[in-house]
Amino acid sequence: MSLLTRSALRVLALGLVAGYVDAVGYVELHGIFTAAMTGNSTTFGIALADGDRARAAAVGTVLGLFFCGALAASLLRRALPAYRHEWLWMAGLLVIAQGVHWSHAAGGSSRVETLLLAVAMAMQGEALSRFSGISVQTIVVTNNIVKFADNIAGFLCGLWRGKPGFTLASALPGLGWAGCIAGAFLSVFARGLTSGFFLAPVPLLVGLFFLWPGEDVR
Repeated sequence: MSLLTRSALRVLALGLVAGYVDAVGYVELHGIFTAAMTGNSTTFGIALADGDRARAAAVGTVLGLFFCGALAASLLRRALPAYRHEWLWMAGLLVIAQGVHWSHAAGGSSRVETLLLAVAMAMQGEALSRFSGISVQTIVVTNNIVKFADNIAGFLCGLWRGKPGFTLASALPGLGWAGCIAGAFLSVFARGLTSGFFLAPVPLLVGLFFLWPGEDVR
């Protein structure tokens, strides 16, 4: 399997994790994202303007924790031997979130577990954003859509000139986008099937840790 193919699998897997966790957090936090901080920043500004203190406090807390999570992840990355160890930290946060979720009444929800998800997503965004030398942010779907559209435009122009050149590398942003949609889609069924839905991404994160351990170059 080529390095580029392995990068494609990583992008797809991490996009899946981000979409899943973001969707779960959105439902549990009643409209607050755990990965899409652009939407949260906009919501925070609107809540401040409207004088909705409760909403502003809730969204602001998630934004603050996401920032602190990214800061902690950056410090942690400098102390760990390889970025892939952060996948295990993320898995641990999901396990803790699940424990918190099980600790309160059935059918209830607590903001603690979803705030843990925000920290986990910050860690994912900080840990790895280049795949085979190509910049792809697995938690920022908007950027991936723009990049993917640009790559398709380049392919169409090349096709018109008789020089088609769409490669797997060109598809990486699209894979991140598709993974995010698939993760959100699957989260709906996971929440309906089991109370342990926070644990669903854990095997994927553990698998990413053990697969291709020698490829820790950013």
